Amino acid sequence: MIDKYLANVRESVNQQFLNIIKSDSQVSKAMLHTVLAPSKCIRAGIVRAAAELEGTLKKESINNLETAVEAMHSYSLIHDDLPAMDDDDMRRGQASSHIAYGEATAILAGDALHSLAYEIVASDANLSIEQKVNIIKILSDACGFNGMILGQQLDLESEGSDSGDINKIHALKTGRLISASLALPITNSKLRMKLKTVGEDVGLAFQIMDDVLEVTASSGALGKDSGSDIKNKKLTYVSVYGLEPAIKNAEKLIEQSKNKIIDLDDNLNSKSLLEICDFIISRDN
Repeated sequence: MIDKYLANVRESVNQQFLNIIKSDSQVSKAMLHTVLAPSKCIRAGIVRAAAELEGTLKKESINNLETAVEAMHSYSLIHDDLPAMDDDDMRRGQASSHIAYGEATAILAGDALHSLAYEIVASDANLSIEQKVNIIKILSDACGFNGMILGQQLDLESEGSDSGDINKIHALKTGRLISASLALPITNSKLRMKLKTVGEDVGLAFQIMDDVLEVTASSGALGKDSGSDIKNKKLTYVSVYGLEPAIKNAEKLIEQSKNKIIDLDDNLNSKSLLEICDFIISRDN
């Protein structure tokens, strides 16, 4: 059931990207190369599932927030794959952006997607100015120099070392955007605060499972080089704690998250969010 749900989210997001990115410039083609490639769209799925908790935002606004989050995520992937970063030649089952379009165009495509995320939010016709400001603040805080970018920096600094803080790296580099995805569509500030730790736990669990799949799944299943972390001497949850402890910790984090969601107001529609939590821990790519 959740596979169909995420497929529907992906279809809506892809159509929105096609509606927005209409030019045939090289940078536009590079943008579409990444955003339209096969993906799980988990972050966008979390946005939709979080919006369902309250049921207050219009469908068009939910779709815009889903698309904005995926634009931000895709920008991070393009830059993450660059030779100066993780130097990966494959992403989502196809050539990475810098392989397909060249390093300079890939950088520009990532920059353009970063800007597009904010443009989509600012252009929404149904969100109030206050909602837009709050959403942009959440997104920029999650992805800025104290968030995702700092996580990437710490990840680079930890290469070839066993002294880095893997929990902090994962919480920043991956967890912050996933946590933001949960917060973006929530209009009630008290509910948003209650969901903060849920987002943090789900984000960390997601990245732990990525580390697990890096050593247990094939490159074909992952859509990227499964030996990338080893090649780059990355600090991972598996390299620090071992495979089985990593899996158990991810399971514990998801169970904690689900319990916190269940303990929320009974009037909230939490079905899809709970199913996404289960999917994160059971996925094979």
